[in-house]
Amino acid sequence: MEVNMMGMDIDKHKIGIEFFGVMVMVLVANATESAMLAGLTAGLMYTLAMGISGGHLNPAITLGLMATKRMEPKEGGQYIGAQLAGGLVAFLVADIILGNTIASAATTGGMVELWQDMAAMTLAGLILMIVWLATVDSDHSGFAMGGFGVGLILWMLDESSFKAWNPGEHLSQGLWGVFNGTSGAIDLPTFWLFWVFPTVGVLLATVLWDWFHDEDDSAKTDVVSDE
Repeated sequence: MEVNMMGMDIDKHKIGIEFFGVMVMVLVANATESAMLAGLTAGLMYTLAMGISGGHLNPAITLGLMATKRMEPKEGGQYIGAQLAGGLVAFLVADIILGNTIASAATTGGMVELWQDMAAMTLAGLILMIVWLATVDSDHSGFAMGGFGVGLILWMLDESSFKAWNPGEHLSQGLWGVFNGTSGAIDLPTFWLFWVFPTVGVLLATVLWDWFHDEDDSAKTDVVSDE
């Protein structure tokens, strides 16, 4: 269902599931120390969202699709706004209603740790996007398997103590810290890294995906020509 708000056409179903999916994932991840439960929740949310909005639930995916012209900037901006809002509401519920302590957003340390974090963020974006493309961009109907795959990936990331795979959650966590008076809530010199490198991983995955598909199409064309 589309509505017109301030001159913008907004699909409430798509924006709503992006908001709800991020909210639930962030809330569960911050309400439990179980990486397995966080991963299973993410898998469920991605499975639900893939058939409605495409199941981004991560600004890095949205930015990658916008950069490769798979998505219009106007709609992409709406998705990112919904994702950030979902994260903020999750931290609000966790902090005020559940009484959980919200840590400051992740930062990166010295040069060695910086390179490790950059590599980890890029790899996380690449793997996540490959699973997404294999599920959604190929017009496959196996959303459950795609969502399950994403959940396993996020489970492994959480087990490795690397939780900054979602720049929207990272920024929402920092913003909530600012609103709530948490000292050092946003580390300005490093917070942009958590947006750039997952998005770089998403773009690399998209380029590789298109390249392999172009190779397959060329091979099929050559076979038909030979016949």
